[in-house]
Amino acid sequence: MDIGPKGSVFLDRYLLLAQSPPPAGEGAPRTATIAELAQLWDCSARSARETLGRLQTWGLLAWDPRPGRARRSEVWLHVHPVHVYFERACRAEAAGSLAEAAFWLGEVLMSCPCIPDVPDRLDAVRARLRLEPAIAETLPCCADAAAIS
Repeated sequence: MDIGPKGSVFLDRYLLLAQSPPPAGEGAPRTATIAELAQLWDCSARSARETLGRLQTWGLLAWDPRPGRARRSEVWLHVHPVHVYFERACRAEAAGSLAEAAFWLGEVLMSCPCIPDVPDRLDAVRARLRLEPAIAETLPCCADAAAIS
């Protein structure tokens, strides 16, 4: 996925949308007007539409726009935010932004500690920053937490 120079802005907006209150039913889409999304993302309505289109092109979400003022569009999120965190960590590490990479890898671990190689990768980034390894907490796997609820 080639996200280009403005890609981080779009990924940040995806994360904000993913963190917004979920819809009522399992599998139900989020609904929002373009104005509500523009307010959430602190941007213009035009930029909100561009963001939805770009995120849909990348396969992160599906957007069913509803024409007209105050008509609620439907948005289905296809990708869990932890994958976006991991993408941000990889990009930051490749760009040499090790502190940012460590931050995003930490977010991955807090969201889903059972993803292979992330703890080792975080420790390697911390070592390059001359920091101690992350304290190894035993966190429940996100799959186990989903089975409990």
